[in-house]
Amino acid sequence: MSENHSESRSPHEYEWQIIEKVRETHDTYTYSLKPNSASERFNFGIGQFVTLSALLKRPTASGDFEESVANRAYSIASSPTRDYIELTIKEEKPYGYINPVTKKSDAFAAYFNQQVKIGDKIKLKLNPSKEHFLSKVDAGIEKNIAYWSGANGAQSARCLIQFMEDKKDSGQDLVLFYSNTKLSIESDNSQINNTEHHPVESLNVIYYNWLLDVVKKLENLKVVFTFTREQEIPTASGDSRIIFRKGRFFLNSDGSPERTLTKYGNNIETSFNPVCGSSAFINGTVRLPDGKLSKGKGILQNLIEIEGIRPEKTDKEQFYLQQVGAN
Repeated sequence: MSENHSESRSPHEYEWQIIEKVRETHDTYTYSLKPNSASERFNFGIGQFVTLSALLKRPTASGDFEESVANRAYSIASSPTRDYIELTIKEEKPYGYINPVTKKSDAFAAYFNQQVKIGDKIKLKLNPSKEHFLSKVDAGIEKNIAYWSGANGAQSARCLIQFMEDKKDSGQDLVLFYSNTKLSIESDNSQINNTEHHPVESLNVIYYNWLLDVVKKLENLKVVFTFTREQEIPTASGDSRIIFRKGRFFLNSDGSPERTLTKYGNNIETSFNPVCGSSAFINGTVRLPDGKLSKGKGILQNLIEIEGIRPEKTDKEQFYLQQVGAN
């Protein structure tokens, strides 16, 4: 990372330093950052995100590499009660992807994960909006939470869980409904390690082991994993607050409707249901290969139609829907 990048910055932009880099899955890392000085510290709430700015070298269609400042926004994955910030960065566009219009790579995460190192200084800009999808949770208005997460929507849930660990509020309950395709996949580490091709089995679920551990510490936390393409799922852990199932939420194995929230949730009448994930996960909208949009049913519609949840007891991560294609 170039030191020149840290010499100039926009107003309200802060400089933090990477102090740890942990691999979560074959294509996802969690970074821990601390403020470069006391004046760089800022306060934030559960569910807020930051815009991260980094100088990256990325390929062009000509085969050359171009160095430029790139910006992406990520939900904060650590509690505001802690002295550091964690950002979990998943590669959305593959390494080597070239935008057919600009003739340049506009991927961010694949190059950030490869090029940054511990000790690098990174610029962060906090999104100041107080009306985000967990704002009612952050304000203490909603305490019985059913958080619905797609494969890459659990960052804010991790922030909330850490907050629950620190605050120890017995009046707060969380059921994390977490949907992934498979628990593990065969992955190629050659891009990361620059070594010869050696496929290995790798976890495909962000925070999987961490979630198994933290459930043991928090009596007011339950995690319901579902795997949409998995033939074999993990065996029951013996802990009733860790549940494994196959298929999609709100569908039984025979395809009939399932009242998933009623089956696994706590106090359905007071349940607040934030949803974070892809547009297909949230509202059933899928972009087909020909560019057309296909509209199905997502979590929000199922909550209202199957569970009878009032719309005001739901919310969705609007920002993620806008930004998911940019990574």
